Amino acid sequence: MDGKLVSLAEAATLVPDGALVAFGGSLLHRFPGALVRELARQGRRELRFVKPSPGYDFDLLCGVGAVAEAYVGIATMEAGLGMLPNFRARAESGELLVHEYT
Repeated sequence: MDGKLVSLAEAATLVPDGALVAFGGSLLHRFPGALVRELARQGRRELRFVKPSPGYDFDLLCGVGAVAEAYVGIATMEAGLGMLPNFRARAESGELLVHEYT
């Protein structure tokens, strides 16, 4: 590709292990799902995650063991779907350092 355009896979390689990542969107809406899945596919590790209201994006990264530290507010799949199961398991086991801001 010419110019500043890169493939999704190439864009994800720009996020190194241990990076501080902050995604847009709220809960299940308007998050960069394709990028999140690509980071998981590439096996990213030790990420520090920042988002006031994470949902599926955060839970997916927790599920594959990509997140080491999180700065979050409410972490849920929204009404009726409950708390993020992978986030909860990693937080309760002590594998994930959580800084909660609500």
